[in-house]
Amino acid sequence: MKYPIGIQTFEEIITGGYIYVDKTELVYKLIDSGKYYFISRPRRFGKSLLTTTLEAYFQGRKDLFKGLAMERLEKDWIEYPVFHLDFSGADYTNPSMLMERLNVYLTQWEDLYGRKEEEVSLGDRLYGVISRAKEQTGKQAVLLIDEYDKPLTDTIGLQEIQDANRNLLQGVYGIMKRADRFIRFAFLTGVTRYGKLGIFSAANNPKDLSMSDEYATICGITENELHSYFDDEVQLFADKHSVSKSDMYAMLKRKFDGYHFSERSEDVYNPFSLLNALSDKKILNYWYATGTPTYLVKILGKSNFDIPSFDDKLLATGEMLATFGNGESNVIAALYQSGYLTIKGYKDECYLLGFPNEEVSEGFTRVLIPNYTESDTSDRKDLDLVKLRQFVRADDVDAFMLQIQLIMSQVPFESSDPKLIEANFRNMLYLMIRSTGHKVSVEYPVLGGRIDVFFETEKSVYIIECKHDQSAKDALAQIDEKKYAKKISSADKHVVKIGVNFSTEERNLVEWMIG
Repeated sequence: MKYPIGIQTFEEIITGGYIYVDKTELVYKLIDSGKYYFISRPRRFGKSLLTTTLEAYFQGRKDLFKGLAMERLEKDWIEYPVFHLDFSGADYTNPSMLMERLNVYLTQWEDLYGRKEEEVSLGDRLYGVISRAKEQTGKQAVLLIDEYDKPLTDTIGLQEIQDANRNLLQGVYGIMKRADRFIRFAFLTGVTRYGKLGIFSAANNPKDLSMSDEYATICGITENELHSYFDDEVQLFADKHSVSKSDMYAMLKRKFDGYHFSERSEDVYNPFSLLNALSDKKILNYWYATGTPTYLVKILGKSNFDIPSFDDKLLATGEMLATFGNGESNVIAALYQSGYLTIKGYKDECYLLGFPNEEVSEGFTRVLIPNYTESDTSDRKDLDLVKLRQFVRADDVDAFMLQIQLIMSQVPFESSDPKLIEANFRNMLYLMIRSTGHKVSVEYPVLGGRIDVFFETEKSVYIIECKHDQSAKDALAQIDEKKYAKKISSADKHVVKIGVNFSTEERNLVEWMIG
């Protein structure tokens, strides 16, 4: 089986004989139902493939849809003039990059449809080619814009460049209102939804499919699709690792499944990670290893968000998830839209959010820790985390506490506010333990109290009580006084009690006691 790893063009997948999971029934339904659409999905989730599928359809490429649902559904196969803008693959922190990219596209289209002397601005030039395309072909135009938001997300923190990019884009996206009578269909994709850009105003009003039940699976791979298209490959995968096919399905599900894009969405697998795993026959961290978006690191760096709340405890409204705003909602929207959080439940008009799967939860913490620390090299940071993972898995308590102390010593703790220092300490302690592959509970509720930090390894249960500017002895005494160990069900595991003292002056763990 040929896997389309790194191939995002529908035509190349079909003509190259690569496996294609047929989404064309949903594509046909989309085309048949309206005119202007937008969809937000995380990076490497198939947005570009969806866009080029639409492009092939509107180009009348019936030959590419042989054997797919579209061949059965479409009868007319009309060719339309297609204008496809793809903003991926460029660095828009360069102030001239957006103008250069737009000028290249417009020049190509003007070579086809001509240009009038008075058309100087980008908006006028785009209006001109779209209107002339209708005059010359007799068909309305199709406008496809992939990664519409990249010129803005690249420039978060660079206000002057971002403002300039926003002004350019407003002229381009405003064409949907201005040239409406010349447009047959318009489709935009992106990771984020910028409410202030103007394209989501009532005047333009593209239908947002990002949280639509109907189109929740138009990108990504569902459980049924995994079984239908890849069952033999999963069997080969299982054979290679000497496990049953059902166990291999379960491993793939834990590692790569779990995305939900609406309140009633099916589980969706990350297609990039799943296809790489099936191709390599390895369970590795593929998606997060391609890099955390720079804009996300910038947003998190400016917040004091409670990171332990990401473990299935974070509540958000639909409005908070849909559009970048300010403050806390900005962090939530960024994490959800970029794919680090997903919908876990829905109740009382609120969404419960959490990590979608093991790849994301482990990857997020392992990627985020180096951004908190001041270690000299990335190799040093990675080695520190590898050692921590080894010590925790071996239940070598003093060794992993020493390693936590070492990593914590690299955290700048720039704030002088004791509350913020304590919050950063708590976040770092959570992130470090989470990075070892173990689920961590902070403020874990038990009868008569809450355990500061609770996690389990294969052989042990850990109860950690944290004190600030007091003593590890006092912390350990509180565990015994509250009888936390007796309130934890651990018939087959050893209970380890750890009292920890964190010094706000030294900004590190200064002592611990094991009970």
